[in-house]
Amino acid sequence: MKKQFLLAAAVSSLTILPLTAQADVGFLVGAAAARDQSNLDDFIDKNSPLSASSADAEIGTDIYIGLAANDMITFRLGHRSFGDVETDITDGFAVGQAELEADGIYLAVDAMFAVTETFYVGGTLGNQDVDMDFTIRGPGGAEKIKDDARDFFYGLRAAWFLSEQAAITGSFNRYKFEVEDADEDIEYDSLAVGLEYRF
Repeated sequence: MKKQFLLAAAVSSLTILPLTAQADVGFLVGAAAARDQSNLDDFIDKNSPLSASSADAEIGTDIYIGLAANDMITFRLGHRSFGDVETDITDGFAVGQAELEADGIYLAVDAMFAVTETFYVGGTLGNQDVDMDFTIRGPGGAEKIKDDARDFFYGLRAAWFLSEQAAITGSFNRYKFEVEDADEDIEYDSLAVGLEYRF
């Protein structure tokens, strides 16, 4: 009888263990505002006879849904809209303006590690698809150029859980996109703060 009880307990624990592991799996939604610093000035300087002033950082957005495999691993599918960048340009005589708009869909995985029960830090690796619109305005009119790119991005991520479901997130990501027939890539350094909810 004792052996049968131990066998039953062992079998029941083996069947319950996968269910327990799956109990942590859930969906998540999130949104963040990002301070996007681009290299548009360097891009113009190296790929044209024009000279550009340093572009200011702009505010972009990040909206996503995802799957939380557990407290440490999350998978996200989102839409990233980078802040619209403007910079003054000159050919030595006339002064104009250059603008860059970029947005697209991404996939990312986050690996997080617990520092305390409510604070996690880790890293992100993802692949970002982006559509870019370049606009050059000058005394002679405006010219618009479209391009698209896809590349990996990486960064650091932190989450402070206010409850079992809600967390404040912070991240720093580096993006780099190759532009066709250009000697310089478009780059973004992005610092973001957001909210995430799990259910």
